[in-house]
Amino acid sequence: MFVRIPALAARHGAINLAQGVFDHGPPAALLRALVAAGENDGVHQYMPSAGLPALRQAVAAETSCDPDTEVTITAGATEALHCTMAALLGPGDEALVVEPAYEQYAPAIRSAGATVVPVRLAYPDGSFAALLESACTERTKVVVVNSPWNPLGRSLDSDEWTALGDLARRRGVVVVSDETYEQLAPGGHLGVLHAIGEPELRVKISSVSKSLAATGWRVGWAIAGPDLTRRIRAVHQFVTFCPAVPLQHAVASLMGSPEYRAVVDGVAAGLHERAAWFAGELAGLGLHTKAEANPFYLLADVGSPAEEWCDRMVLDGGVAALPLSVFYSAPMPSAEHTVRFAVCKKRSTLEAAAERLAARVRR
Repeated sequence: MFVRIPALAARHGAINLAQGVFDHGPPAALLRALVAAGENDGVHQYMPSAGLPALRQAVAAETSCDPDTEVTITAGATEALHCTMAALLGPGDEALVVEPAYEQYAPAIRSAGATVVPVRLAYPDGSFAALLESACTERTKVVVVNSPWNPLGRSLDSDEWTALGDLARRRGVVVVSDETYEQLAPGGHLGVLHAIGEPELRVKISSVSKSLAATGWRVGWAIAGPDLTRRIRAVHQFVTFCPAVPLQHAVASLMGSPEYRAVVDGVAAGLHERAAWFAGELAGLGLHTKAEANPFYLLADVGSPAEEWCDRMVLDGGVAALPLSVFYSAPMPSAEHTVRFAVCKKRSTLEAAAERLAARVRR
């Protein structure tokens, strides 16, 4: 479904709200940093595999960790995730994945030879805190979570973080937290580094893809304790060696500048404004939703089987979206009427999508 719906959208000229990809470029400040970096002859050659020191220092400054022993720069959050799973898992091991879950988690676990054990959260309400213990066995080595959460939008709550920390300490399980959307959460972000103080029991994964509207730059990182970091780097060394060096320089330059916070806040504010506007348009069509902490996505109840609705809408409505069911490993009755819209688009794109939806839904 992740491949089929976008392919249908391209074939039929539908507006693609199925994929979380911007339809506009990064902030001007990031592009200026890239131009400036490109003029330096030294940025076009290999850097240390662990990542450009200046970028590791910039990431460390945001997270109060050691840039030399705890930060690894990767080709986006996806590579960080795969390197982490390869470093931590092997045949016979199990990894808990809290669902609904982003599509990359299960393949990364399976590629390491381990078994995926889903912890399935019913939509729209509920917490997974009480579900972790019953899913954990002596073979459980990793728990994978995502906050702010794709596709649900919300951040993990305090009970969930407490349960994750308790499980990690009692069972020696490593919590791998995908926090790619962290900079978009209003009022600050509580992540795994705050929830679990023991560095060898958690890995934080993040990137600039969403915070700087640069999904194609593939600049991400993994933050972990020194021993975990050595293991992650041992895999990373033989995967990409190092991400594109000019892009690392540009990101490091912006992150180290006084304007960085204002640039990120500007991206987040624009996303929140457009998400709130589109949520209002959907509500006006009877597709009730709300703008959550993660303004990349909106979930809406379409009142009928979501997979069929998405097929009809992309073919004769001109708008592509994804059924929430694709984020579960098995059918989830409470999610069967729910659709995810990716709203990280220009206002004009969302306006056109709203017009098409209105024409189709009101027929």
